Amino acid sequence: MEVVDLTRGRRAVGLLPAGTLLGRYEVIRLLSVGGMAEIYLARTEGVGRFEKRVVLKRMLPHFAIQPDYVRMFLAEARLAAKLEHPNIVSVHDIGEETGNYHYAMEYVRGGDLRDLLRATARSGELVPLGVAIGIALGVCAGLDHAHNATDADGRSLEVVHRDVSLSNVLVSFDGAVKVTDFGVAKMDEADRRTRTGTLKGKVAYMSPEQCRGLALDRRSDVFAIGILLYELVTCRRLLGGGGELVTLQRIVREDAPPASRHRAGCPAALDEILARALARDRN
Repeated sequence: MEVVDLTRGRRAVGLLPAGTLLGRYEVIRLLSVGGMAEIYLARTEGVGRFEKRVVLKRMLPHFAIQPDYVRMFLAEARLAAKLEHPNIVSVHDIGEETGNYHYAMEYVRGGDLRDLLRATARSGELVPLGVAIGIALGVCAGLDHAHNATDADGRSLEVVHRDVSLSNVLVSFDGAVKVTDFGVAKMDEADRRTRTGTLKGKVAYMSPEQCRGLALDRRSDVFAIGILLYELVTCRRLLGGGGELVTLQRIVREDAPPASRHRAGCPAALDEILARALARDRN
């Protein structure tokens, strides 16, 4: 997650202490640890007391010695660097220092959508409808750009994010909405092939076709956006609980109840939009 940690009660212990240099970047502190990489807040300096804060994503050492994982990590960085849009976290640089693969990203001061929903739960309030819709529109704009991305010859990259979820949408303190983490994205690139039948992403935000291991296109991300918007509007989980198998079965077999059932004053038009996004038949 490329975002300042809002201190959720504990500090993770990173492998790189403050002051460590990775290329031209100096580590400030650890932000989070994921399955394949660590996320650090870092800075770079220049003449005239210039300073720029960035987020570094550094591949964990035990993955950095495995060529297949290195190719995946570098492909992720290349893809993210191609996606220049106000609603996508930008990638500035990539590097390698004595086997430490890393890339530098935009530093977003704020939190992810989990933070937003936790804050509203603590306050006993709901996310204002206008805010929820505005966030969803930002996500749609960023992903529409990704879906329509092309290579240098104008050929479509056929990008599908595949992991659109609460943790992968950031909202800055000044209201900017940013989609992040294209680590499991599918694209039409020779070194980033994904076999049909392989599940990638968080189960509670998967589309029915994703659950079935079918070939995916942008409609799978639309389904995930529908789940995000539903959860922002109702301030409750649409899926999850009972284990991954139960969740997979519910996604494939059950229709989502109208959001208006859980939120008074939800417009009928919004119910209709959600029903279309969450339709189990993508056609």
